[in-house]
Amino acid sequence: MEGICGRMCDACTWKEQLDCPGCQDGPGRRFSGGCPIADCCREKGHTACVTCTFSTGCALRRRDMPQNRLWAVEAERERRARLDRNAPVLAKWLWLLFWLVIPSVFSNILTMDTVAGAFPTAGVVGNVLAFLISLAYGVLLWQLREAAGRYRTAALCYLAGGIISGVLLLPAIPEGNWLWWLLSLPVMVLELCAAYQEFYAHAEVLEELDPELAGKWRLLWKWWIGLLLGLFGCIFLALISAILGLLAILADAIGLLVVGIVKLVYLYRTAKRFREYQPAALQKEVL
Repeated sequence: MEGICGRMCDACTWKEQLDCPGCQDGPGRRFSGGCPIADCCREKGHTACVTCTFSTGCALRRRDMPQNRLWAVEAERERRARLDRNAPVLAKWLWLLFWLVIPSVFSNILTMDTVAGAFPTAGVVGNVLAFLISLAYGVLLWQLREAAGRYRTAALCYLAGGIISGVLLLPAIPEGNWLWWLLSLPVMVLELCAAYQEFYAHAEVLEELDPELAGKWRLLWKWWIGLLLGLFGCIFLALISAILGLLAILADAIGLLVVGIVKLVYLYRTAKRFREYQPAALQKEVL
């Protein structure tokens, strides 16, 4: 039997290795075959490459096509194996991570200047809660370290930042003195590093399952870092015009709030995708 590209299926040395049923019933079939040569032939309105004026050059590609198919099969097998191995772990810990973000938002509200100024006790509770949540967040991310190396880095940054934040809560370090500022700077750097590694870790593990959602995680990081950098611009603007500066800070704060909500939504969707994932063996049983 002759394939669309002119390759003789019966004489093909790759047929048994690839478990190929032949061109017409295998890689060359319409819609689900996946052979780019067969797809090209149909797009140009031919039933076989022999009637195409460009077949002389394209014929050279058919020599490497079986090897390329074998590489593709092996790559797909490795991808499925990674997902089968990582999906249960990601489904479990990302789901817990999602629920941990909710009390984190509550702690941020308690530590707001307006709330903490009116109710000092609320500010103390919020700081202690934020400290505990940061440690718990780092512990949960640490459980995901085998799925992506970035989770390990993010976990270490969260844990280190949380420990330093705990030191800042000590009465011996009053807020605003030189030691407080000296310790606050590395906390901010660690939080930035942790957020970057976390966002891109989510994108990395999603790349093989939901590339669209993976891209959204990367875009969300750009929005988040852009809004944080925008705060510095707002401060300079406030030096020129207090009213414009306050309006800019308000707009930036609203933007950060929106990004926080979107992060919560994306985290839910990410956890849900892995919870719904079916291992390859289970899919075969269903089919």
